[in-house]
Parts: sequence; C-alpha cells; structure tokens
Amino acid sequence: MSFAEHANTLFRHWRPPRGGREAMRRFQARKLRSIVAHCREHVAVYRDHWRGAAIAPSSIGVPEAIRSLPPIAKDDLRARPLRDTLADGVDPATLVRHDTSGSSGQPFAIHRSLLEEHVLQLFRLRALADAGMRWTDRVVRFRQLPAGGARATWPGRLRRALGIHPDADVDGLAGASEMLDALARQRPGVVAAYPSTLRYVAERALRDHVSMPRPRFVMSGGEVLDASARRTISDAFGAPIVDVYGAHEFNLIAWECPNGHGYHVCDDNVLVEVLDDDDRPVEVGGAGHVVATALHSYTMPFVRYRTGDRAVRGPDACPCGQPYSTLLAIEGRATDVLRLPGGRFVHPYRITGALADHDADWIGQHRLVQVATDHVVLEIAARRTPGPGDLERLRAEGAQALGAGVRFDLALVDGFARGPGRKFRPYVGMGERAAAE
Repeated sequence: MSFAEHANTLFRHWRPPRGGREAMRRFQARKLRSIVAHCREHVAVYRDHWRGAAIAPSSIGVPEAIRSLPPIAKDDLRARPLRDTLADGVDPATLVRHDTSGSSGQPFAIHRSLLEEHVLQLFRLRALADAGMRWTDRVVRFRQLPAGGARATWPGRLRRALGIHPDADVDGLAGASEMLDALARQRPGVVAAYPSTLRYVAERALRDHVSMPRPRFVMSGGEVLDASARRTISDAFGAPIVDVYGAHEFNLIAWECPNGHGYHVCDDNVLVEVLDDDDRPVEVGGAGHVVATALHSYTMPFVRYRTGDRAVRGPDACPCGQPYSTLLAIEGRATDVLRLPGGRFVHPYRITGALADHDADWIGQHRLVQVATDHVVLEIAARRTPGPGDLERLRAEGAQALGAGVRFDLALVDGFARGPGRKFRPYVGMGERAAAE
C-alpha cells in the first residue's frame, strides 16, 4: 500500500473528524473500496475465501455493501501459512508483531508495517485526548505481556525522550503492595489496566487506607467492566473511569462517550457490524456478534473478521453530536454463553448486566458459574453485608433471565483467587472452574 494513503489518513485524522456523519460514511466507503481491491489482488487467503462472491470493489458506494462478502474467522487465518495471510511480497522480519494472550485458548500473532502501527496508535491517542488526556500526562500501564508495537520502535522511543505522552509499565502480575508503590513513584496522569487488575489494586488501597495518586482518569480495557468494579476503582482512585474496547487486530475499536451515551465506535479506523446468529444486522438495542473490518491494515488485512465478542448495537450517530456510531454495551466473549435445557442460549450479561441498573454498591466482585445445564450460581464477594431484600431481588432477576427449568443460586464468598498471568474470568462454563482459578 502506498505511503501517500497512510499519510493522508495521518493528516486527516490526527484530530476529531469534521464534516458530520455522512462524511464519515463516505470515508469508510472509500477505504473499503481500497482494502477490498488490495485483498483481491495481493492476499491469498482472501482471494480464496471470496471466490464466487459477487462484488466488485468499485461498486462499494456505501459501507453496507461489504455485507456481500462472507465473514472470516481466526480459525480460517490460523489454518493457512503466514505468507497467505500477508500481502504478497511482504517480509515478516520487517514487521511489527503482536502476540495475543490467547484468552480464547488460541494464541495468535498479528503483523503490521511500522507505518500502520503508528496510524492505528494515532486513533487511540485521539480517543484519550477526547477523554481529557494532555500531551504531558504520564500514562502508567499495568501489563501482563511485554510491551511492543509502536512503543518499541525508534519513533516511540523518541516520543518518550521528548516527554510527549510519557509512559511507564508496571508489572501487572506483582502483588498489590508493589503495584501501589509503583503508582506512588510514577505519579500518573492516566492509569491503564484490565478491570480485574485495577480492582485488585483498588480494593487493597481502600482496605489499607492507602493515599492514592489522583490521575486525570483511569482507563480500563481487555475485560468487561461491570458496575461494581467501576465503583470500587473510582472510589479508590478518586477519578472517572474511561472504558475502551479494543483488539490486537485493530488496536482501538471503541471508547466511552464522555457524555455517557455508550461507546463511540472508532469509525475512521474500523467498520463495526453487530450481527445475529444468521449474520444479519441486529436492530438498535439488540445484542449480537461483533464483526469488524480494519480500514488501514494492508499488510495483514482483517475484512469482516469475527472478533469472537458480543456487543449491543447503539444509534448510528451518537446523540452527543460527534460523528461516530455507537455501541451501548460490550458483553464480552461470544463463547461465554450459558447453554440451557431445550437448546436455549443466554449470555451471562443478561444476568450480571442487571446489577448496573440497581443500587448494588454492596457487591465487591462477582462471578457467574454454570454448574450444569440446569444449574447456575452467582458467586458474590460482598463489600458489606447485603441489606434486606438485596439477595431476594438478585435471585428473582436471575431466575427470570434463565427461565423455567433452571436452578439459580447465590453464594457469598470471601473473594476470588487472582491467577498469575490471566485475566479474571467473570463467567465460568461447565467443567471450567479449575481453569478459572
């Protein structure tokens, strides 16, 4: 792909986009024509996957036209040699590589050119600026995996040397005391981590009455952020929480609207579709599978890629006035579903999501465990003794969500083990408890 195309993107999108929603859609359509033509000509896996698809790149006049192409899954890419997933003639040794954590059980490596890496990072920085970050704010990240990508290249090192968006890594596998000490030394403007890591640190700080640095905001991502975690983290840090939704394949996908209207989709970086089980678009307010297309990844393209996540579709234009489409909620991994008697499926968010709609500040942390097809348990680590009616209300809501023929229990527990090197699993399927510990 030409340098001029990425340079144009850098010039146009270093600041919030202008021109309204229709201008955004025209930009998406132009990028889709470009990326589809590139894949047909230069990427073997898509040449094969799209064989027989009746669409010409030049015919993509609106983003919806891409629905004529079949979605592709991670397994489809993993089944092919690396050279088939990269553009013809690309040398993998020259690329930036991202290794996923394998939270789905299938580790996967993503490759990008250095220029693509910086283009994608630009969108994340723009979102952070939208949330209130200043260019001198230090970003402290709790990491479970080694840092890489743009931060490991010479432009990233130069940026840090000049004090522009300075950042620092903290061992996300360390004990709470060590992480609190690191925060005190770093004096961050922004703290970023998995919600479970942030909660772990926050609970220790609240328990031991530790005086915490007050960042401009706390950024969570990589896991579902529930209402109880948000309260605990915000109480400890004394700062607002900005939740982001991303994936290694795309970098930033969406971030919370500053005005509380769900999540802004980073439409000039990625085209997001929320589809039902038959790959049809859901209505606004409906939940479905997230299928995404990277608009700037030509080295290793992702076109109508099944992310394995579920989300709730929001309005196509955010009520706040910014030209982004929206997601109302991020439900988590699509594989985290409860399989119930009679072939019924219920996503755990239908139970745990209700906690955000009520005064449930007594809940410190929770985990939903499916013991059997007809038996589900909600485990709760309480911050305080639940009040009259709290448990009864949760039992009634859980039973209603699961329907007849399913036993729903509540279990109060002291806490949850923090497995080294793993994200906290808020949903545990049948036979998976040992793996979640």
